[in-house]
Amino acid sequence: MNSKFYTLVKATSKSKIENFGFIRVSKTLIIILAIAYSSSIFAQSIPLAPTSVTATPAAVCQGNSTSLKAISPGNTIRWYTVMTDGSPIGTSASGANFSVSPGAATTYYAESFSSLAVASATRTAITITVNTLPVITSVPADINTSNESGQCGKVVNYPTVIAEGIPSPNIMYSNASGSNFEVGTTTVLTTAVNSCGNSSLSFDVTVNDNEAPLVVSPPDVSIAAPVGSTSVSGINLGTPTASDNCGSVTITNDAPAVFPGGVTTVTWTVTDSHGHTATAAQLVTVAVSNTAPVLNEITSNDADNIIAQYSSATLNISWADEASGGPYTVNIDWRDSSAHTILTGITGHSAAPSHTYNKTGVFAPVIRISDGSNSMDTVVFKYLVVYIVGNYSTTTEGEFTAPVGSLVSNQNLSCSNRKVKIGVECKPKCNHPGDFDGEIELEMNGGRFEFETEKIDWDYLAVSACFLATFQGTGYLYSEGHNSGCHGRCHGSCNQNQGQGTGHHYGILIVQSDKSKYPANANKIRIKIWDIDNGNIVFDTQMGDPNYSLPTTSLSKGCIKVRVPNNCVVRIEDLNIPVSGFAASVTPNPFTSNFNINVASNSLNPIQVEIFDMVGKLVQSISDVEANEPLTVENNFPAGMYFIHLLQDGNSQTIKMIKN
Repeated sequence: MNSKFYTLVKATSKSKIENFGFIRVSKTLIIILAIAYSSSIFAQSIPLAPTSVTATPAAVCQGNSTSLKAISPGNTIRWYTVMTDGSPIGTSASGANFSVSPGAATTYYAESFSSLAVASATRTAITITVNTLPVITSVPADINTSNESGQCGKVVNYPTVIAEGIPSPNIMYSNASGSNFEVGTTTVLTTAVNSCGNSSLSFDVTVNDNEAPLVVSPPDVSIAAPVGSTSVSGINLGTPTASDNCGSVTITNDAPAVFPGGVTTVTWTVTDSHGHTATAAQLVTVAVSNTAPVLNEITSNDADNIIAQYSSATLNISWADEASGGPYTVNIDWRDSSAHTILTGITGHSAAPSHTYNKTGVFAPVIRISDGSNSMDTVVFKYLVVYIVGNYSTTTEGEFTAPVGSLVSNQNLSCSNRKVKIGVECKPKCNHPGDFDGEIELEMNGGRFEFETEKIDWDYLAVSACFLATFQGTGYLYSEGHNSGCHGRCHGSCNQNQGQGTGHHYGILIVQSDKSKYPANANKIRIKIWDIDNGNIVFDTQMGDPNYSLPTTSLSKGCIKVRVPNNCVVRIEDLNIPVSGFAASVTPNPFTSNFNINVASNSLNPIQVEIFDMVGKLVQSISDVEANEPLTVENNFPAGMYFIHLLQDGNSQTIKMIKN
């Protein structure tokens, strides 16, 4: 029995109660009072649950410890890992630290324990979070790729690295996905980081340089051998212009120490730092004093110099020279961007080279003959028409203003600025590859001039650079029987019977360009009509120009369509037709900033200069350039390939350039 309770009972004996003045009570009441007093004593001895239970820190990395702390004044703190029952894992004073090292997330419970060995009725919980070191579980495989065109590297994308850890780790990369990787092998270090530390793995990105360098040989060299000598030594060949997407290059050549009489081809070889090579040829001509050969008139085996696409053209070449002038070399540039035909070791004075034209268009081959001492002669053969075999066609519908002088019967076109209506169709014949038919209607209302047929057989259709169509055929010339529209100044064809043909055929040549295929040239047309019997010209919008000249008369109120396969690519250099008395050059080439254009021409008329990028987009246009005067072109073009197209009086030349 509790000592306090015993004392109470002892003090409440009968005599004592009487002494205190209490009324007499039964023994049962005394027992009830004693039990009630004893219960009050026990209630005051049970401590409250601990308060302010904390952990410093509340989250730890695996293997580290933390300090637990709880407040229960006057009591001891006992620590458990279970909410009820169980054995304590340790004790601490109220407000004192208790160190634990959980291996995983753990909830700890604090219990108050009094000096009378009475525990609190409940325990206070606190949970400790355990973080883990990051671990990379997935890293991209090694990457092997090729450089971007014109660049010494490539933008490379790769998959995201996957890593585990608590808290979720942050991934860092030494080279980010989507960044530029230079040629060579780059090791990408990937690191997963969180509050417990980091871990790393790596993979390799290899970018291979698969691009050869660019090289432009020095200008060809022509030199005369000293009198009495047949060779020359110590020739200054110059230096080629070379560049590479990855920087430095090595330049070599196979030039001999002594150049014999005649033509020697020097091959320049440029090698980049990754072993890729490019070559360019330079001709070194050593002339030994003797009589130069002279080319005779050149003919073609093909009627009217017209051949079908993919057919072979043969030129009959002959020349005059002394009997001992050989051996001879014949060099033919077929003007279709193909390799030259070079015939060597010819002992006679003739040759018949052949060539297959895979392109269509109008071509003017350049023939050069050189003798044993490299004296030479050059002739331009004008011209070969290569017509289409395939599903090509062209149409015209609209009107144009006839230039003054285009109608021979009315040179002044005094009715002024006659509008000419035109409708033309040239299409393949069914089941007759290489044959073309169609129709044509040509009417000059004021000039009383009409050329019309419902069906015409065209001799050929040739398409140059996807947008320029040239076709030729025959038809009847019609005219009205009066000349009132010309006010008495219309002659010749105006006197024909109304609505009747003249009784014989006239030839007609049409050259037209499709603006939709080549916007820089617009919709332009050239119409030429002549009397087949005597060759006299009746009508020509470009009087005096060669048949292969580019059209210059603009079409209005209509359109020109040249229908070609979808994969046809406009190649501006295909239009580079050599013309005597017109030659252009660009220096330096390649260029890095400004460059100079020099045009040597027999004409003083202004020159039109157009500059296109490698996909045919016009990037700069310069008008009224003077011939025989240097022109400096300032530009901010990006590095790449360009074409300069120069046009004067129907003569044109295209030069390929490279900007480093």
